[in-house]
Amino acid sequence: MEIQKFGPGTYAEVQAAIQEAGLVPPTMAETASLIHPAYCSDSQRPEFDDIKSTIRNRGLWAFTGTLYVLNKVAYVQDRPQIRDGLPFMQEADLVAKLEAGDSSVRFVPFGFNIGTMKPSDLGKNAYVIALAGEEGAEKLAEAAGKFRFSPYLWCPRSVDKALTRVSALDSNWGLGGRRLRVDGDDIGDNGGGCGFGVSCQVTSEASRTKK
Repeated sequence: MEIQKFGPGTYAEVQAAIQEAGLVPPTMAETASLIHPAYCSDSQRPEFDDIKSTIRNRGLWAFTGTLYVLNKVAYVQDRPQIRDGLPFMQEADLVAKLEAGDSSVRFVPFGFNIGTMKPSDLGKNAYVIALAGEEGAEKLAEAAGKFRFSPYLWCPRSVDKALTRVSALDSNWGLGGRRLRVDGDDIGDNGGGCGFGVSCQVTSEASRTKK
């Protein structure tokens, strides 16, 4: 799979740069597939080193957003709309998409585990599965298992008002590159993140595989 790196920049800046290049910003599921061979393959390839370095030093945007709603549910959407430089998600629109069977939108009730956990538990976490799908969650778990310390899931335990957030992966938080952090609580205005663009053909093939 050929990939191209963009950034550093904010979530919206990196997404725009990817799209201007005629590529597609990868969802968390697609990002999991991008990073998995870098950590789990025996092959030594320059792009694998670049992926690891980016996650360790910059952080990697994954273009899947979350709308946390008043302590009841987290709605997850692939490639949410951007308004005024930030992701924009509304509950009524997401519910309508869910009712219409739109696979780009999922939801998970609050109550899922947050914080440090075993890689195997990361792969079974309801929120991580909502973000990345079952296959993507398993790939994240396998990649996380290659780090010295257990992975960390970062997202709100509860909210008292609706919050829209984007997701990212990094390993430079807390233990200096020695654990994978799955971040579901990023506003998207951090200008230090990067992203990889993928071709439309790759995303179409991934969609057919999911079906």
